[in-house]
This record gives sequence, C-alpha cells and structure tokens, in this order.
Amino acid sequence: MTTMCFTGHRPPGIDGYHDTMSPKEVGITGQLVELIKAMQGVDTYISGGALGVDQMAALAVIFVRDQVPGYENIRLTIARPFPSQASKWPAKSQEYLESLCSKANEVVDVSEDPYAPYKMEVRNHWMVDRSLYVAAVWNQQQTGGTYNCINYAMNTRQIPVLNLDPNKWEEGWRLMT
Repeated sequence: MTTMCFTGHRPPGIDGYHDTMSPKEVGITGQLVELIKAMQGVDTYISGGALGVDQMAALAVIFVRDQVPGYENIRLTIARPFPSQASKWPAKSQEYLESLCSKANEVVDVSEDPYAPYKMEVRNHWMVDRSLYVAAVWNQQQTGGTYNCINYAMNTRQIPVLNLDPNKWEEGWRLMT
C-alpha cells in the first residue's frame, strides 16, 4: 500500500465560507484531481475531513475513483481527529462531511471524544506517519495546523511534500525542499 495524505487551509485561508464552490475552490479541486491522476503507484489517500482543503481533497479522490477509468481501485480514508469533529459545524456542513464519509473506503477516528485542540495535530501526525507523500495546499503562512503538518512531514519524517499555493493555484504543484 502506497499512501499520500493531504493538508491545507480551512475556508478563511482559501476563499472564505459560502454555500457553493468559488472559482478558486473549483480550480484547486481540479489541481487535486490532476495530482491524484499523476501519482502512479499511490493507491491510498488520506483526508482529515475538515472544512476546506481536506474536503476538497476527499471530493477529488472520490471523483477520480468513481469517474476516471483505471482508478477504481484507489482508496480514500477519512481520518477524523475524534468522532464528533463536525458537531459544532452548521447542519449543512455536517451533512456534507457525512456524505464524504459514506463514500470513503474507511473512516478512522484517531482519538476519542471530546474535542480538544491538540487532537487536530495528533490526527495530522497519524496521517503523515502512514504516508509516503504529502500534498499541501498552503499559502506560505508559517503558523497554524497546515504549517505544523508540513514541518512534521519534512523535518521529522523526511517525507516529500508537494505544495500548491492557493493564491497561485494556476501555477500547479511544486516539490518543497
């Protein structure tokens, strides 16, 4: 099993909160689709399930698996930090996560309830520890969970990280060094 996980910003770091995908989100999701198709040999993808990039990545994996010939055997794991991850989200967002989970091959609750901020980092470490590659949608801001996940992957685990800058998504992916 060869695995890639995803990390990236929540909606404020992409294009804000709204009911439909913005042109930027559509573009980023398209870049995620192209990356998945290009990653020959990767058969399992892990998404953290959070609002924003995590859900765009899960959607991209589901699309490629279900709609692109030759990729029907790729797998999606949604790694929630704890079972009630979405409990404080708006109902529509909760329903969307549940829909993604129902289409995943596996849903893993990395920690038990209740909510605690550190459990997001535990989840990120869990994903990276099981991956040979990390795909990040990151705007170079050197604070927050996305930055910490990239740092852990590159410096602690020495795993290659491919990055897509959400403000320059048209430029495509680059290998971080």
